[in-house]
Amino acid sequence: RRALLEILFTEESSSDKRMQIAQKELDYVDKILNDDNKNYHSWSHRQWIIRTINQPQLWSAEIDYSHKKMLLDPRNNSAWNQRWFATHEGQNARVLSFEKAEEEANYAICGAQVDPFNESPWRYLIGVFLEQWRLGVAQSGEEEGVAQEKVSNLIREYINKMKEMNKVWDDPPEDYPSGPCVSLISALVDLLETVGDKSSLEEAKTLMGELVEEDPVRRKY
Repeated sequence: RRALLEILFTEESSSDKRMQIAQKELDYVDKILNDDNKNYHSWSHRQWIIRTINQPQLWSAEIDYSHKKMLLDPRNNSAWNQRWFATHEGQNARVLSFEKAEEEANYAICGAQVDPFNESPWRYLIGVFLEQWRLGVAQSGEEEGVAQEKVSNLIREYINKMKEMNKVWDDPPEDYPSGPCVSLISALVDLLETVGDKSSLEEAKTLMGELVEEDPVRRKY
């Protein structure tokens, strides 16, 4: 299908017509994902279409599309991956602005509140913050110290939110597994390590000791 579409896109000079072809194919892919919403090949094909056409309305629409898929299945990691793809406009490798990073961090924490045992929103949150920490500071246009402090303060804000969430799992609701929420604790460790001051690292080390007991599958990691 991709090979045939490449021919159609190449032969068609009208951008409107190309968009019509692309939208028709996206609708087709949507039908496939309705049957199997974690079909890697379908998600990959969908990304290729949007990246090839590369129109702002498609990037924006794909953010909404991935959100709808997450509402149907919050544990659909492919949909979380698609949101990252769409917000960053694929291979354009666009680093999120600080303001957009705040929005995406809030989106992720809301997703985690729906199901804290779901690893996908936590990984998304970590990705947003690590990008800001490693790349956003350098590309912000602000003095490095000022930019780094903004990012650090934002991460600390979310660390505090996560600590409050973690307290709930000392006495978890009836519908959830008993015991600590290892996905939450693991994400908390990553953020504490990112901040990297002495007290944060000591706290991360203590939490890692808890993870060794509660998540033995990943003990060596």
